[in-house]
Amino acid sequence: MTILLLFTVPLKAGTLERAPALRDISPETIAAAPVPATDLRPAAAASTKAGPLADERYFNAYVLKAVDWLNANYKLLGYDISSILTHDIEYHTFGTVKARRPPLTMCVAAQMEVILTAYRIYAQETGDYSVYSYLPKRSFEALGVNDLKGHIWVNHDFNSYGTADALRNFGMGEETPFEKLKPGSFVNINRDNGTGHAVTFIGYINSTGAMQAEYNKTVVGFKYFSSQGLAAAGKGGFDYRYAVFRDFGCPEMPYKRDCGVIYSADRKWLNTGTMLAPKLWKGAPAPSEAGLFKDTVLDEAFFGGRTTDD
Repeated sequence: MTILLLFTVPLKAGTLERAPALRDISPETIAAAPVPATDLRPAAAASTKAGPLADERYFNAYVLKAVDWLNANYKLLGYDISSILTHDIEYHTFGTVKARRPPLTMCVAAQMEVILTAYRIYAQETGDYSVYSYLPKRSFEALGVNDLKGHIWVNHDFNSYGTADALRNFGMGEETPFEKLKPGSFVNINRDNGTGHAVTFIGYINSTGAMQAEYNKTVVGFKYFSSQGLAAAGKGGFDYRYAVFRDFGCPEMPYKRDCGVIYSADRKWLNTGTMLAPKLWKGAPAPSEAGLFKDTVLDEAFFGGRTTDD
C-alpha cells in the first residue's frame, strides 16, 4: 500500500484562517505576534548540557565541525540572494551538487551547505556513507514538496517555517524549544522590521555579548552562524552575528549585532530544532503526488541579508 504524505498548514487557534505568508508580514502582523506579556524566560530553564548518551542522539557535533570548516575556508566571500553554495559539493558517488554563482551565497543556502558539509565530515570520520543514500541528490537541488531543499527554503504550504521544520518533515530532526537548544541546532528568525533569517545556533548571549554555557535569566539572545551582509568580499557571506530579542533593545557589544528579533513560543515566528544522528533518522517520507503543491519560490525581500551592523 502506498502512503500519501500531505504536508498540512497549521491554522490559527479557533479559526480557519491560514497563518500569514512571508509576503503578508507587516507591522500589524508583527505587533500581533504571540509574545509573552512579561518576562520572556521561564523561571526554571532547562540546561542545554546533556550527557554523552543524550549527545549521541544528535548531529550537533558534526554541524559545529562544519561551521568551523566553512568559517576557516569560505568566510566573508559575499552575500547574494540569487547565489547558492560557496562551492560545488560532491554528493559521494552520486554526483555533484552544483553551486550557483559561487563563492557568493545566502542564508537558507548557507544552512543547506552546513548540512552537506556535516555529511562529508561525518562520513570521512566514521566511514558511514549511508547518509548519502537517505535522500537522493536531487533533494538538495530541487524545490518541490518531496525535496529537502524546498522545505529549507521555507514554504508554509509544506508546513515548513525553517530548517528545523525541514529536517523534522524528512525524519531527520526534531522540534526543540529555544530554551533547550544546544550549539549546532537550527533557528529561523523573524524581525520586527518584517524580514527574517536562517541560521545555525552557536550559543546563548547576555547583554554584553558574552556567551552563556546554558539558558539563564541573563540571556537576551544568541550567537549564530550564517551568510548575511553585503555582496562585497569581506563585508558579507559566512560569518557570525549576535541576535538580540526586541524586548532587550539593541545593547552595545563588541560584535556585529542582529537586533529586533522576535521571541515567541510559536514556531511560525521563532523556528527552532535539532538534527538527529543518522542512526535515528526515521525514514524519508513517501513522495507526495505530483501537482498537489507548487514548488517553493524564495521570498527574496524577506531574506534580504542585512543585519543591524551591516
